Amino acid sequence: MTELGNGSLPEGSAGSAVEVAVSRRARAAMKSLASAGSGRSSGSTRAGPSEGLLAGLRHHLLAGETHYPDRPGMGELRRRVGEALPGVGFPAREPDGVLITQGEGESLFATILGLGGGEGAVIVARPGGRHQRLLDWMRVRVIEPGTDAASEAAAAFRLIEHEAGAGTPGNESVPETQGLVQVHAIGDRLFGGPGEAAAAPADAIVIGSLDGLEGMHPFSLGFVAAPVAVRPRIAKWKQASSICSPAPSQRAALWALGVRP
Repeated sequence: MTELGNGSLPEGSAGSAVEVAVSRRARAAMKSLASAGSGRSSGSTRAGPSEGLLAGLRHHLLAGETHYPDRPGMGELRRRVGEALPGVGFPAREPDGVLITQGEGESLFATILGLGGGEGAVIVARPGGRHQRLLDWMRVRVIEPGTDAASEAAAAFRLIEHEAGAGTPGNESVPETQGLVQVHAIGDRLFGGPGEAAAAPADAIVIGSLDGLEGMHPFSLGFVAAPVAVRPRIAKWKQASSICSPAPSQRAALWALGVRP
């Protein structure tokens, strides 16, 4: 049997070159998504899950919540994400404009594909950001703002990565860029409390992590917030890769936001 987990193959197996390539890309993808991470602040340490959280998860499991939740994410969680956005300088979104993901890395992955990107696509961004490994794996070309007018005009979107940590403004100015859609990667700032906000246009897309929520550890989630008409284009790629984010993780986020059974 072919062992795609470590790239080793039986000697003389058919199609081995293809399988090795797939194996290598799969392992690179896992590392890329892990390093792209959730956008959480580095150096944070938190205790294990609380007894209250475990009791809440047990309640929902015993009540029959053992299968897929709403594929875009639980409605109450999507509502809370959408309503929290103005606190960090972005347009509020209806629940239908919010998608719950596994982390900021998956949010960016689905957004690139949903906006028509993919291998060979161009995005405008600062090279060397926290998602650079993911972009390299997807074979997306990154160009700095103002360096290549022709490529910039044809780019899929403009990616603005914000520093991790609540209240931290973006790490770069955000001038107009040939009318490109802005995708703001805000890490775990969303529920971190009030801070300096970066104004964004009405059609901006926001991606980030929910890992900054106190009491959610060790569960991990991310989100995409976009205009209602755009979100389904992104959601189809999330659903193609993992259908939906796990119900226990979403319940953990709701628990951290004060929702009780």
